[in-house]
Amino acid sequence: MKIYMDRTQCSCWLGACEASFGAKLLKARGAGWNFEPGGCIVESVEDGHSQATFLIKDWDGNKHLVLDERNWPEAFDSWQLLCEKQDAQVISSMEGEHPDGKETFYGGELA
Repeated sequence: MKIYMDRTQCSCWLGACEASFGAKLLKARGAGWNFEPGGCIVESVEDGHSQATFLIKDWDGNKHLVLDERNWPEAFDSWQLLCEKQDAQVISSMEGEHPDGKETFYGGELA
């Protein structure tokens, strides 16, 4: 399921958003990740995947969050912290990559 959120169209501050998201998450988890539109949830689209992929337009930029049966409790506590954690994992997995296939190390190259 792909879920589109637009926090720029919602008046909730982050703490209220976290609480609202948690309540919606519990309901949607039992319904195949189908989040009903409302608040900042603009649309849910079935994509045939077993996880929920959130595409989030936020005041500080666009965000991407993926939920599944393994990590949803973290999102229930704080979708924002889980989103930051997932972003950090993507960045750390990209470290050491070099366009020529060489490994990079603090801006230099390793042979």
